[in-house]
Amino acid sequence: MKGPPYIFDDTWEVHEIKLLRKLLSRSQRFINVGANVGIYVLLARQLGLSVTAIEPVPQTVQFLLENLELNLLSDHVTVIPAAAGNVAGVAKIYGVGTGASLLKTWGNNPETSSQRVPIICLDDVISMPKEKEQLLILVDVEGFEYQALLGAKNLMAARPRPIWIVEMITENMGTAQNCSAADSFSLFINSGYSAKCINPTMTHTNNPIQGVSNYVFFDQNLDIDSII
Repeated sequence: MKGPPYIFDDTWEVHEIKLLRKLLSRSQRFINVGANVGIYVLLARQLGLSVTAIEPVPQTVQFLLENLELNLLSDHVTVIPAAAGNVAGVAKIYGVGTGASLLKTWGNNPETSSQRVPIICLDDVISMPKEKEQLLILVDVEGFEYQALLGAKNLMAARPRPIWIVEMITENMGTAQNCSAADSFSLFINSGYSAKCINPTMTHTNNPIQGVSNYVFFDQNLDIDSII
């Protein structure tokens, strides 16, 4: 697999990958928003899931496509070279690789590294879950998750409700700051979801917690043990 060296470290995203593997084993379809070079896409395809991978950075998309081919897992994967937002159109993305963001102030990415990318709404490109289909959606979009979720209100309200894994960086966490994490949480809670921190204790929460960056959201009428 080709990509930044840190993703091959045994300490990278340990709790998220552990939970993701369990959820993938119970799911029928996987949507990876901010797919990067495709590590989660490959995990899903190895388990036989149909996958939609959404990644806006052109250079990163090439790594993703190459990794799919290297692993002979290109079939049943739809790659959308775009960013997810609340309104379809065109926008600048700042930076390259993993830290690229549609937020100009994110991660000290220089404006000289910006390039224009298409914006799509998830509701426009992702089909609603079928009856008894467990749809798993992972969103990792470097601070732009609130806008991406605003473009996915139909998906959030779908029945059965999809399971979402979302990275949310709260305020005052170095150069990666996000002032909309609480708004993103409210969208889920008001749409009938429960939330747990992705950590060793899987702590229940109704709000983003300082120091925690990954959360899982699922139907409030279900227990976490029933979906993993």
